Amino acid sequence: MDEPFFIEKLIGNAMEAEKANFRGTTAEFDAHIDSRMPEVIKHLTGVVMDEVFKYCTGNSSDLKKWERKINKRIKKQFQFGLDLFAAFIELNSKISSITYRKCHGQFENFDDQLKLDILTANHVRACQIANEVRVLVTNGYADGAHGRWRTIHEICVIFLFLYDNDYETVQMYNDYEVIEKWKKAKEYQETCAYLGFESLDAAEWRTLEEDRQTLLAKYGKDFGDSYGWFIKHMPKGRRNFKEIEKLAGQQHFRAVYGWANENIHAGVSGIRQRLGLKDEDQHHFLIGSSDHGFLDPVQYTAASLSEMSHTLLDMEESIMNTIMAELLTFLQQELVSAFTTDETDAI
Repeated sequence: MDEPFFIEKLIGNAMEAEKANFRGTTAEFDAHIDSRMPEVIKHLTGVVMDEVFKYCTGNSSDLKKWERKINKRIKKQFQFGLDLFAAFIELNSKISSITYRKCHGQFENFDDQLKLDILTANHVRACQIANEVRVLVTNGYADGAHGRWRTIHEICVIFLFLYDNDYETVQMYNDYEVIEKWKKAKEYQETCAYLGFESLDAAEWRTLEEDRQTLLAKYGKDFGDSYGWFIKHMPKGRRNFKEIEKLAGQQHFRAVYGWANENIHAGVSGIRQRLGLKDEDQHHFLIGSSDHGFLDPVQYTAASLSEMSHTLLDMEESIMNTIMAELLTFLQQELVSAFTTDETDAI
């Protein structure tokens, strides 16, 4: 029989103390407990609360002990790779800043500046999420890191598609924010009373509706649908991310993207297969961190981020950009190599 957890012992001891102070048989005690269950639960909760709080927030809990053990193993095995990861993300962020500074000064018309702003904003967001991936890997959460790569992939696809398309498509993508705001406001109005929030006032809703109608008049009623900004490129029924992925030349990640979805959605696959567990341990439950499964989120994050950064560097032919492109490729290769290790010792 498994040893009871610390919290189980505390509650059990409190129950035994309650029973010791009761004058009567075991059957009478059980009946007494049943008849006063809410009061008994409240009393017992108060008795054990201090000890439970100290245990859960202290450094001696099972979870904290496990985390320290895993962090020590990760640091020993992957510290060089983690340092390379940080350096890789830093280089990508610098490429974003340098490109924006150069091009913003050169572009004079609104269309060029809007396209640059949209591309840079997506690239910067991808860099931030890459840092989230790094933090999750550093702390032993491969599955969460893989789920965050999923978003980077989506950003990369949109980035590449917009980069290769005309100003009108970029403008429609930008204008679609109004449709997204309207949809969120509509959902908010339908649920705010239940949540105890204040509803939008009539003027706010009217403004959103007027802005939406203006865009529907400009682009057509289909603009209000899902992926409405994509109506120039695909007929209704095929306006989805998968089609944009193909047009952006990123369909080779389709299967990997599907696996990453398992760490986002509540499908049964998400509880059957965990990156953080070795194949022979997939029948185990994984509550906290582990030191296994980091290669996929790291290499796919590097690939997606590198794809966008190389695209930015290709905007201008210069010795500086050529050198940065070489550095980017070198760091990416070294990063993947650092995480392509034998994980047979992983827990």
